[in-house]
Amino acid sequence: MAQYPIPKEIQPLARLMTDFSHACGYDPLTVFNDFLAFVIHGFSPGAPPLKSWKYKRQQNAAFMGMVNEWVRLMQSRLKEDDSWYDPFGDIYMAFSSAGSKQAQGQFFTPVPICELMTACTDTGEHLPGQRMGDPTCGSGRLLLAWHVRNLGGYLVGEDINRTCCLMTVCNMLIHGCVGEVIWHDSLQPEKFNDGWLVNPILTRTGIPTISKMSGEEYRTSRELPVNRTINSKK
Repeated sequence: MAQYPIPKEIQPLARLMTDFSHACGYDPLTVFNDFLAFVIHGFSPGAPPLKSWKYKRQQNAAFMGMVNEWVRLMQSRLKEDDSWYDPFGDIYMAFSSAGSKQAQGQFFTPVPICELMTACTDTGEHLPGQRMGDPTCGSGRLLLAWHVRNLGGYLVGEDINRTCCLMTVCNMLIHGCVGEVIWHDSLQPEKFNDGWLVNPILTRTGIPTISKMSGEEYRTSRELPVNRTINSKK
């Protein structure tokens, strides 16, 4: 499988990640995952320190540089209210198709197809609070394409891959989306690995935040039995 090419405008951000990964002896995909966790933790007020965080203070500065480059890139690409942009999907496809990770390569829906799908399903009724779900959200592209056509909606992303969920959380955060992302197999909705509420107070405060969703919150919101899961764990 050929390596996925990184678009020119994304190359500075990808280069920061690859240079840092080589300097620290980590795989670029590992650094990419840690970058996503860094962003999510930074927008999670009151969250405890990351237990698995393996970097020192001077290395954290490198992650701040990645965040600054990501924000600069998004500012340059999001010119209109109806625009959206997903650099993470391209970076992930490039990193996962390179070297020893080729067997795990994933390819997400191209942007024009996402635009076409949302245009075909547009009924013209843009009601506040309308829900849109994607059971295999990938990097969240289809959700973003729907969001810019239905501002004020509530997005629900699900994926069996944790990295995909982290990408969707970060993409929803910076695009001002409100909703939730669930890490699990959507074909088995009774199972729950992890979840995030994205921008839960944005409409009231204007402040972008992320908060963890508990298994009990997930099951209660979907009217799934909570006690059965608790008893099985005991």
